[in-house]
Amino acid sequence: MPTSIVIEGKISVDAVLRSNFRNVLTIFYDVAKLQRTKNKKRARSLKQTLELGNSKEVKIEAVDQKWFEQHAIGKTHGGIAAIVGERTYQKIPELLKSKPCVIFFLDGIEDPYNLGYTIRSLYAAGIDGIVMRQRNWLDVEGIIIKSSAGTSELMPMALVEDLETTTNYFKSKNYTIACTGKDEGQSIYQSNLKPPLFIVIGGEKRGINRNIF
Repeated sequence: MPTSIVIEGKISVDAVLRSNFRNVLTIFYDVAKLQRTKNKKRARSLKQTLELGNSKEVKIEAVDQKWFEQHAIGKTHGGIAAIVGERTYQKIPELLKSKPCVIFFLDGIEDPYNLGYTIRSLYAAGIDGIVMRQRNWLDVEGIIIKSSAGTSELMPMALVEDLETTTNYFKSKNYTIACTGKDEGQSIYQSNLKPPLFIVIGGEKRGINRNIF
């Protein structure tokens, strides 16, 4: 089983470099793009990423377009990619800061693009952390990082085995447990959605396990 992946694009590489959740092993850049004079702004932006990598003592290699054709998923890499290690996830207590938090549990989202888009939206909304079921995401993390615009690397996240046990833990910490549903619910405008709050979002197919409520 691989313990490293290739991520691509400046936003993804910058996010991993700025995060403390995984190691960047090697950065690859298209030397032709760096030397182009037609798009000086893009070349300057690429150079800033390489300088950030240098400041963190990351190995940097100049390659040609053929390298990206062989290793990149698509054509939107912008001439930069990196090999990175596995992500370090937090423990549940590490997500809970001294202030009351808003934590989301993403239950059963299978599509990596949907997961990335969801993480990006939650990060933009200022959510404090995300909890997901235990799973090896390594084979699709490059997609998640890119579709989340790098925010999956900046968002504190924890993996757990059991949603019911996790929900009971948050209940013991006086968190309000909430989710959307068709039946037996109340209007969002009549609900207390102030922190501390633990919100469960179901997946594309099976929704939410009813046993947690």
